[in-house]
Amino acid sequence: MPFIFLMVCLVLTIGWFLYRAGDDATEVLARNALTEVMGRVSQAILRQTMGARETLNVVAPQPVPPAESGQLPAHLPFPKTRKELEDRLWLANSLFDEPSYVYFGGADGSFVGIKQEQPTVFMYSVREPGQKNFVYYLRGPGTEMKLVAIQDYEPRKRPWYVQAVQQGRETWSPVYIDYRVKNIVGINLSKPIFDADGTLLGVANSSIGLQQLSTLLHQVPLSAHGVAFVTELQGDVVATSLDEPIYAADQPGQEPQRLNARRSKSPMVQQAFDEVRRHLDAYGAEPDKLVLLGARSEGSKIEVAFRLHRDPAGLEWLAISTAPRSDFLGSVTSGVYQTLILGLLAVCLTFVIGFLLLRWVLRDIRKLTLAAKSIGNGSPFPALNIDRNDEIGQLAQSFVEMERNLRTDRLTNVLNRDSLIAQIDFRRRNSSQANPLQFALLFIDLDRFKAVNDEYGHDEGDKVLIAIAERLQHSLRHDDSVARFGGDEFVVYLHGVTDMEVARSIADKIRHAVNKPIEGRDGQSYTVDASVGVSLYPDDGLDVETLLRVADSRMFDQKRLHRILAV
Repeated sequence: MPFIFLMVCLVLTIGWFLYRAGDDATEVLARNALTEVMGRVSQAILRQTMGARETLNVVAPQPVPPAESGQLPAHLPFPKTRKELEDRLWLANSLFDEPSYVYFGGADGSFVGIKQEQPTVFMYSVREPGQKNFVYYLRGPGTEMKLVAIQDYEPRKRPWYVQAVQQGRETWSPVYIDYRVKNIVGINLSKPIFDADGTLLGVANSSIGLQQLSTLLHQVPLSAHGVAFVTELQGDVVATSLDEPIYAADQPGQEPQRLNARRSKSPMVQQAFDEVRRHLDAYGAEPDKLVLLGARSEGSKIEVAFRLHRDPAGLEWLAISTAPRSDFLGSVTSGVYQTLILGLLAVCLTFVIGFLLLRWVLRDIRKLTLAAKSIGNGSPFPALNIDRNDEIGQLAQSFVEMERNLRTDRLTNVLNRDSLIAQIDFRRRNSSQANPLQFALLFIDLDRFKAVNDEYGHDEGDKVLIAIAERLQHSLRHDDSVARFGGDEFVVYLHGVTDMEVARSIADKIRHAVNKPIEGRDGQSYTVDASVGVSLYPDDGLDVETLLRVADSRMFDQKRLHRILAV
């Protein structure tokens, strides 16, 4: 009897350790999956909001930084004629893939606006001071115009104009319902324009729909029951991966109201938002920092990840992703259950066999747990050395595949955004005063790549991206790294580079490498260029997000200069 009691205790101990190890591994798997989802969602938010800002910078460019220290920035004059203003509006409207409504209201009551309704159909609105607003349809710059409406319209009384003048800076409007497109919301970014002496010339505005954001949330690789959504701070939904209307009327005949996360039909959305709000109320949040939380929804454990997106123009959005742990439990529990059965059989044989089996199982599960955590914190992935044909062996192989998928871009086989950031953070954590970390970041955006994509197709565009990634890798040292940040953007990490001139020299070398012709289909040859922005650690910032913003801003300054010189 004592021996049987001892065997039962051993079995229970085995089961408890297996459950804890499996639960830990499942938590790490769920959080790593949410981290990947959040990276894609955040990139989509930055792309859309940056699109609105850059269209306004085309209408009224920021001062060009001086080429040498001690010189003053170069201010580009605002257009003095309507023809010059129209040229900039056409350029701003065609700068990004997603159509937007770009317009300018003058301090004298004039108005000019261009909006792409369809790929070859544009709306053109114009108003002279004190007159009616005339609305035309045309097929492009310089084509025949067809008058479709005459309106009473005073731009200086519109909320976007009044708000921008009162704030005296770039200002986001509240998210509004776009009644013309089913279940889509939009947002405006207004920018007051001043003359060199500070006189108000008017207000430029970029009005964008948020349809691309909703489309991306439906395409991100969520787990079976996972949900991703974006809300304003008070919970009004901006975009969601669920097939749930963003706005609807409570009763027939009533005005449609925005969906609030707390009134969502999904209990997980409600619980996830409540957990995020409790965390913000208790601890606050650092903008652009990814936060991972655990919670329960209807009795089951869920994992929640969120990031606060905030900018000086007043944007405050919460990107939230949530998934139940049970979505990731199957592959882990199958190995646990099988091992438990083997433990029971081992108990029937001998105490020694059971003890050895316990050590064998815990060793492999512990390896999987440590490997999963290394994926999350950016540390080097340890060798698993698990040579098994059961579910645990399959899970080990899945970990190796997951590590490769999470850390590399599937198309170009270079690092992805989150992996590069994680590796830099890992190096920062392991640096010291005796061995300080110093590096430079290069933010690279390809010029003329969109023309290849549009004329020859996405397959040829992918060939160009693969070739560019290979050239970037061949241009770097062993300790340097290159990552694709999405689309035609790359970031290069230069280890130990502390001098801006050295970094710019490397950037010029990279640009020359990128600029070489690339062989394409049917004997075609493609040539792309690159705009490169440089930032230094720690001179330009003490965290990766700040360094990326600085390099990104300098890249856009260079891109704008390229466009101006090309005109």
